[in-house]
Amino acid sequence: MTPHRDELLDHEADGIREFDNALPRWWLYGFYFTIVFGAAYLVNYHLLSSPFMGHRTLAEDYKAEVALAEAAHPRARGFGGRTIVAYTDAANLEKGSAIFNGQRNLCHTCHRKDLGGVIGPNLTDNRWLHGCSAAELMQNVTSGFPQKGMLPFGSGQRLSDDELLQVVSYVLSKRGSQPANPKATEPDRDRDCQ
Repeated sequence: MTPHRDELLDHEADGIREFDNALPRWWLYGFYFTIVFGAAYLVNYHLLSSPFMGHRTLAEDYKAEVALAEAAHPRARGFGGRTIVAYTDAANLEKGSAIFNGQRNLCHTCHRKDLGGVIGPNLTDNRWLHGCSAAELMQNVTSGFPQKGMLPFGSGQRLSDDELLQVVSYVLSKRGSQPANPKATEPDRDRDCQ
């Protein structure tokens, strides 16, 4: 084996001339390995659904997770395409109660502090007109029903997504609470929320 001599190449850039040196073999083999590994990774994790490692693609994993969440909470999908699950802890329900009954939002003026309904419908029974899930209620509160006198967010003052979910969770927690003298169910409120 003849020792390799450095050869000066005949091109120049900004006064700098280049030697024609070969890369070390360990570096070259490492580079080839990363190319092969990258191609195998791409095929295995992004293209094959049942590769030799025995798993699904990332897209299939995502769809499976969404299906599991929807199966666990069948009515929870709809607000912006996200899965919404109502709060059940006391701290968030208390915050929802404070927002519902507070002066910033006017929810209690139409639905009463006990949610029995005055101008707005009774929110404690199981017959609701515009949906029963947390996602549907969040959409209803966000858009409001101006033709019936309900402004978006109850008073037109925007709530954060977390505040909105707290209010909706509070309303859902009061379903079946049977307040005194609730507003009667209207015939057009035909959706059963049981």
